[in-house]
Amino acid sequence: MMGPIKVKVFSGDITKETVEAIVNSTTTSLDLNTGEFAFYIALNLMNAPQPADGVILTKAGNLSNIKHIIHMVGQTNEKGISSSMYKVLRMCEENKIQSVSFPALGTGKLAHSEIQMSKAKQRYLDDPKMLNVLQEQETWPLQELPISSIHCDIDRIQSQSQWQRYCVLKQAVDKKYPKQRNERLLYHGTTKEICQKINKNGFNRSFCGRNAVVHGEGTYFGKEAWYSCQDKYSNPDDKQLKYIYRARVVTGSLCKSRGGMKEPDPINAADPRAGLHDCAVDDPKNPFIFVVFCDAGAYPEYLITFKSIVLKSP
Repeated sequence: MMGPIKVKVFSGDITKETVEAIVNSTTTSLDLNTGEFAFYIALNLMNAPQPADGVILTKAGNLSNIKHIIHMVGQTNEKGISSSMYKVLRMCEENKIQSVSFPALGTGKLAHSEIQMSKAKQRYLDDPKMLNVLQEQETWPLQELPISSIHCDIDRIQSQSQWQRYCVLKQAVDKKYPKQRNERLLYHGTTKEICQKINKNGFNRSFCGRNAVVHGEGTYFGKEAWYSCQDKYSNPDDKQLKYIYRARVVTGSLCKSRGGMKEPDPINAADPRAGLHDCAVDDPKNPFIFVVFCDAGAYPEYLITFKSIVLKSP
């Protein structure tokens, strides 16, 4: 991690990466018939206007998992590669490209040292001016949605009575399952009117049904924030503000959710003393939607108030 930028190193085929853009090192004439990815560039883009700064942006042709290819002039020294990287990252910023994959620049036909080239890359990732170009991976799924969220306010909810009830339940579950993860940080969308009640009294199952009951009659939480950002879960108020909680949730033992559930399934149907599971989920192997049926099992730690803007398709 370098500042807010997440950097990963992989060995493999760069064209298989799931990023918005990949970088192609080409000749000084920016001839798109050369370089590793020339095969993927559509013929009608090969005659595109060529800028004078040594970097050009094209569509990715037949690479369905990538939106753009950024062609940069191949350099022969560390300083030149650093300069070209700066231009590539600046182009990403100008075109709102949130993720980009660089090849091991200069280590192919130019036969430079991998260590030397990685230092050139790190220099510009350490530059404070460039730290706002890319965002962390956690935010990437939002780029797939037709909305862009503008942050307005984040309030920390402090309720001693709610927190004490939550801690008592969490300690009991931790004692029952000491070797597993029993708490998750999840998201819950609501309305302005209901969030005022949640701030004062905590989550309440009586509000279920306003959003959905397909997974049972409990309080719903999503693994990712974008899920709770949908209007059907966080309906905007008259000022177009939306309300999302980042909550602490005791998930403990999981069971498969189903419509009409009023409580989690028994751990062992043949033994009532075994008790119930703690949380129902859409998919026990890879849960995304979590439903709790005990109001003390979730604590509304942060209330995020924001406004969303619908982006027009290009």
